[in-house]
Amino acid sequence: MTPKYTRVAGGSFTPLENRLLAILCSGTGTASSIARSQLTEATWGGYEHDDCACFLISVTPAANAQGIMHDGGPFSFAEVSDGETTLGLLELWVVDERLHSVNYMPFGDDHVELPSPENYTITLIENE
Repeated sequence: MTPKYTRVAGGSFTPLENRLLAILCSGTGTASSIARSQLTEATWGGYEHDDCACFLISVTPAANAQGIMHDGGPFSFAEVSDGETTLGLLELWVVDERLHSVNYMPFGDDHVELPSPENYTITLIENE
């Protein structure tokens, strides 16, 4: 299968990815503050799957960087809607105390494009 998306890991996030990460890290708790700090050192880590725009995050922490105290798995969620109907969830994952990936889980749809805040309402679901 030919990959749908091609980019080189280690580069910058796209403007859309930056906007989604900003939403997913916009919580008011300490862990969200640490996540925002990790984002300043993060780079785009590649695509998790060849046919999906969901992406990995690469964080090489500084020696004194704080980890995100989280059991692993989804750390932050955002609801994606068209204003009336919830279409899916964006998830920010943490693994080994570091930002790991962003996934979009649409409900009942094979749609794998990342939702844009210009086209959809994306609302953080506070989980801290």
